[in-house]
Parts: sequence; structure tokens; C-alpha cells
Amino acid sequence: MHPILFEIGNLTVYSYGLLLALGFILIVFLGRRWSPSIGVNPESFFDLTVIAILGGLLGAYINYIVAYEWTYYSANPMAVFRFWDGGLVFLGGLIGGVLAAVAFIIRKRLPLWEIADLAAILIPVGYGMGRIGCFLAGCCVGHTTETVFGVTFPGLLLPRHPTQLYSVALALILFLFALWFRKRRQFSGQAFLFYLAGYGVGRFLIELLRDNPEILPNITIAQFTGILMIVAALILYPILKKHFPLPNR
Repeated sequence: MHPILFEIGNLTVYSYGLLLALGFILIVFLGRRWSPSIGVNPESFFDLTVIAILGGLLGAYINYIVAYEWTYYSANPMAVFRFWDGGLVFLGGLIGGVLAAVAFIIRKRLPLWEIADLAAILIPVGYGMGRIGCFLAGCCVGHTTETVFGVTFPGLLLPRHPTQLYSVALALILFLFALWFRKRRQFSGQAFLFYLAGYGVGRFLIELLRDNPEILPNITIAQFTGILMIVAALILYPILKKHFPLPNR
């Protein structure tokens, strides 16, 4: 593992932070390039992306505090402002990013579901880069395993499931599917709903290999959120299909 990529004087470059930043840069670059195809100028999409990223970071940090370190932060409330000492949780980031993006989209009267379908391509890019950073940092590991997939992480005696890399594989599958499906959509929002359901299923399965806090017996917080994502996709599917059909599809 390489949690620290390199150091220049007093400057320390961490693998997770660098990969996360590269993911954001790729999202901005690809989003600006593809946004004209949905009738959104690159400048507006750049503003939207910045708002979504900031909302995502806030949501990811809040999710980390509530789900993993609530006891510590409730006893030390001022520590919440030392955000550099905390962590980030993707599901909270997804919720925070979506809420911030929707607020901006409504205010600017941009095409919500067309942007959502583009986000179905972009989100896995950032997610995959972040999970590569997790692997290099040696965090978010899975259960012990004797299979050929096992990886021995620093500070741990036995090989573990590299669930970070399983998540990278999930991100790649979702990205390639959304890219392929883009011109095959029957209605606006369809690709995003497939992303919600696909990520929900994938995350639920990956969580079976991890030790995370449970919200219900044998159901982790991430699994419960994944179930909600699947349910939301199923509920929205007939609604969007009826109200946002695409011509000649």
C-alpha cells in the first residue's frame, strides 16, 4: 500500500486525496465536453459540478460522523471543524451531491433528468478513482479470506478481501453500461435509474464482505441505503417513462 505517494519538503501528497482530486478533475473535464449534447453550456455545467462536489463532500463528511464516529464527535463537538482529521463516506456524498445539484438545477431551470443521465456516466468515474485511492491508502478493507483474491494490508496479519477493488470493478461496469446505454434510452432519467439500482445491488453485495455498522440485524447502513436506492429507482421508473419520453425511441 502507498498511503503517501511522495513528499516534497513539508508537502505530503496522500494517495487518497490525489486520486479523489483526479476523479473530480475528470468529472469536470468530461462533463464540460458532453454537456452541450443535452443543451447545457459548459460554463453552467462547470458551476453545477462545483456545487455538486461541495455538497457531496459535505454529505460524505456528515455521513462519516453520524455512521462511524458519532460517539467521539458528540463528546467533542468542536472537533467537527477539524474536517481534515475525519473521513468521507460515498453514500453520504452521493446524497449531498444530488441535493445540491438539484437545488442548482431548479434555480437555473436546467434539464434535470438529462443531467441525471449524464451524471450516471460521470459519478462512477469519480467513485472509481476514489476507491483506487482507498486501496492505496489501505482503508475500507473486507473480511479475512483464504481465496486467491486476498490482499495483506499493512497492520493486518491475515489476507483480506480487497473490497476497494471490487468497488472499482463495479464503477467500471456502471460507467461502461451508462456510456453504451446513453443512445438507447427510451426516456430521460432512465440511465440514472439504472445507475441507482445497479449501484444499490452492487454495494449491497460488496457489503457482505465488509464489517460495517448495522442499522438493522444483519443489514449495514450502506446496505439499507442501497435498498432505498433500488426502491426509489423502481418507483420513479414508470413515472419518468410516462412523463419524459424521448422522441423516436
